[in-house]
Amino acid sequence: MPSHTPVVTLDYHDFLIAAHSILTSVAALIAAPAAILIGRYFRSRSWWFKAHVTLQTFTAIFVITGTALSLVSVVHNGNGNQLTGRLKDPHHDLGVSILVLFLLQFVFGVVAHYTHSEGHSKGSAFPTLTTPKNPLRHVHVVFGIVMTALLYAGVKTGMDEWDKVSDSGTRVPKGIRTAYWVLFGLAVAAYLFGWILEPIRRGSERDSVDAASLEKVEE
Repeated sequence: MPSHTPVVTLDYHDFLIAAHSILTSVAALIAAPAAILIGRYFRSRSWWFKAHVTLQTFTAIFVITGTALSLVSVVHNGNGNQLTGRLKDPHHDLGVSILVLFLLQFVFGVVAHYTHSEGHSKGSAFPTLTTPKNPLRHVHVVFGIVMTALLYAGVKTGMDEWDKVSDSGTRVPKGIRTAYWVLFGLAVAAYLFGWILEPIRRGSERDSVDAASLEKVEE
């Protein structure tokens, strides 16, 4: 007789964790990296800041909602808040830290946007680092990279925790873990490529300026 795959039924606790996982994964693997890459590649476009803020707003909503769901899930399961005592959980500590730091980063970004920044430094291969600007802008960029790394760490530790605490006894499918590493690798590669592309762009800009100057002289 054909074997039947048992149907997995999620109880209320697991349902809340699953919803938390989906929201925070979208924030960490899609919204936040997309916002950073838009800032990396499209700062010369008029629409970049609006798109960046919109994506980070969705990231904030997903992180806040996901954190709330996780806290409700552990309380519902009779384990307190798991932030203190013998049931203290590193993944939950990381989650709360991410929530606080991300909200702080969001404020940094808004304030940094309204600070003054000079034009690109002449002759610099990496204008992002060398252009005179308010220090808060540099803090925002570095802090954003750190926050994104913490979001990735949160997803990774969350997958590991599901395997331990799921009431249904299920484990995170291998395909989901593979998708995580693929998205992680693509985001890192795209960001690093943006840094490599910056001096190439600067070289092209200098060549264009030199060619234009030469044409004027010849005229």
